[in-house]
Amino acid sequence: MFRSAVCLPSYGIKILPHVLSSRLSLYVHYTTLHGALRPFGASCLVATYDPSTKKHSLHMIEPSGVSYEYFGAAAGRGRQPARTEMEKLTINPKTAGGGGDGGGGEGELISVEEGVKQLAKIIYTLHDESKDKPFELEMSWLSEGTGWKHKGVPRDVIREATEWAKKEIEEAEEESEGEEDGDEMEE
Repeated sequence: MFRSAVCLPSYGIKILPHVLSSRLSLYVHYTTLHGALRPFGASCLVATYDPSTKKHSLHMIEPSGVSYEYFGAAAGRGRQPARTEMEKLTINPKTAGGGGDGGGGEGELISVEEGVKQLAKIIYTLHDESKDKPFELEMSWLSEGTGWKHKGVPRDVIREATEWAKKEIEEAEEESEGEEDGDEMEE
């Protein structure tokens, strides 16, 4: 974040989110190319808010130095199924009912609190206890409720979201087992 701190005194404005993402991706790309430097080998998610345009953004910088902007992103092991599940959520204002280009609308955007619950559900759905190590769920958010500052999600909110997610997963499993039993009886 050195680049961000240098921008204000030098130029008199805070660094723009897309410029910050671009500079970080150039640095990561440089370390990938340069023989004397060790490549990062990890993806980086950068969540930003631009007060001048009143827009938030999420950028993911790949280990190669490529940077993309997303409405929802996942990195690491299990990222593909997580992305698939996130695509089912209404997180893109362009496809939501009241948003953007009048593009067909799937409904209202989900709230930040609902997003925490849904992400907990996705993570616990994809976690295989027989293969994966135990984990502690930690989340952070950047929202209007936090004054557009990056803050950790309170532990009690995470606990409630985790309980809700586990209950939803259990109910879905019971429902699918009930359907399988019904199919076997018909045959």
